[in-house]
Formats: sequence, C-alpha cells, structure tokens
Amino acid sequence: MYKYIFLLLMFLINSCQKLPPEAEFIKKNKIEGKIVVNDKIKEKCKGTLFLIVRKGISPQPLAVKKMELLKDNKNFKITPADVLIENLFKEFSGEVIIYAKVSKSSNPAESKESCESDPIVVKTGSKNITIKIDKYIE
Repeated sequence: MYKYIFLLLMFLINSCQKLPPEAEFIKKNKIEGKIVVNDKIKEKCKGTLFLIVRKGISPQPLAVKKMELLKDNKNFKITPADVLIENLFKEFSGEVIIYAKVSKSSNPAESKESCESDPIVVKTGSKNITIKIDKYIE
C-alpha cells in the first residue's frame, strides 16, 4: 500500500512543471493601482476607458488596456502581456509612462470630448499607483 502512495507522490511531484520565464517576467513587471476621476468632470467622462503605457519618448503606445469605467474608483492591472506588439513585451520593464483616457468614441486616438489624466512615470512592478483623470477636452 505504501509503495503505491509513494509512487503516486513521486508522479505528482515530477508532473509539476516550472512556469516559463515569460510568466515570471509578466508577474514581476505588472503595474497595479487605481484610476480616480475628478468629481468636477465625472459627468462628462462617459465612454471607454483606456490605460496607455509608453516607453521613453516614443509616441507609439507600448501597451493599451481597454476597460469599462465604473462610477467611482477603478482598480487596474496592466502587464507585459498587454503589449500591442508581442515581440516587444520585454520593453515593458524599468521606467514607463502611464496615463488614462476616457473616450466617447471608443477610439483612444480621438481627443474630442474625452477625459484624460496627466502622464506619470512609474517603475514596472509598482503597486498602489493612483492615476487621476482631471482634464476634459472639448
């Protein structure tokens, strides 16, 4: 009987595989926090919420996450898995620029009638980041 239990335990131990290095990289470099909308513009901020990450001075977004905007604070998590071009996921490390935008047209490039936060520089792996949406663009 003990022989079978031992064999079963050995099988279970050997069947557990390590996560690939990419999974560890994603876990290590995720950014977490909350998005807060200024009460003065809250009624104008209707539409799709986009969380946008850029690297350095590049105008091209590195990662974009489309989310639903709720009435109050919105918790977020964005990781290297959210990059737009898969081969660039390793660029999602170190310092990045992150900001939020609410677009009525569901197009993150559209600026008319949108709400935005100021961009902030954060280190990947940061938690408890607060992004404040406090600008309305008519």
